[in-house]
Amino acid sequence: MAEQHAASLSKTDQQMHMADKRSASLGITGLLRMEDPIDVRISFSQRQALIASWKAMRPQACNVMRKILISLENDTPKVKQIFYKAAVLDAFSRESTPENTSITTSGTIEEHVKFMTNFFDELIQNIDNECEAISQIRKIGQDHAKLNHSCSFNAEIWERLGEIAMQTLSSLDAVQKTREGAKAWLALIACVTDELRCGFEGETRVFSRKSSSAERLTEDEELQQRMRQMRLEFTSTVPF
Repeated sequence: MAEQHAASLSKTDQQMHMADKRSASLGITGLLRMEDPIDVRISFSQRQALIASWKAMRPQACNVMRKILISLENDTPKVKQIFYKAAVLDAFSRESTPENTSITTSGTIEEHVKFMTNFFDELIQNIDNECEAISQIRKIGQDHAKLNHSCSFNAEIWERLGEIAMQTLSSLDAVQKTREGAKAWLALIACVTDELRCGFEGETRVFSRKSSSAERLTEDEELQQRMRQMRLEFTSTVPF
């Protein structure tokens, strides 16, 4: 009977039906990592559910984003280290400019809370403009590529952020209110996570190539300098 019911569902509903059965043992983290692909295309009704649920959770959005980031910080030592360094720099910045205490560094956790809230504001508002949304998301991933070299920030952190975001959002009444809302947020977070990782990895490869070229150039310059020094030393020892 259950198999006949699943066969009558649409492709998307079949995937969510399978996800529901597996979620009992895997939890929401399992949904994001399950082998069966999730159709991330968002239907009109799901778009409406996203808009309605975001509007409902908007008054507490900053608290939700803070909870997501703190969970990521506690789960990932590298993220904790990055936020700690940013907080120290922010403190020094405030001390050095007491006349303007509104100056903050963009890397602090509180600045990320504001950024993520504004990000979802714009994303939900422009949900129908897929190309612009994807470009915006990838740009964020690209902007974090520099952390790969300086702080060992890696692509797996994006995956963990997506998992934590889905765990947190799925617990909200505004998301649980309708099945379409839960499906829509699952698809949206999966898409955002993929595009963040895509932008990050692409820019990281570019940065690595540039760094390798710069290192080779430096080595060549050092070699030429040593050769010039050897010629000078040789010339100074040869009698005229």
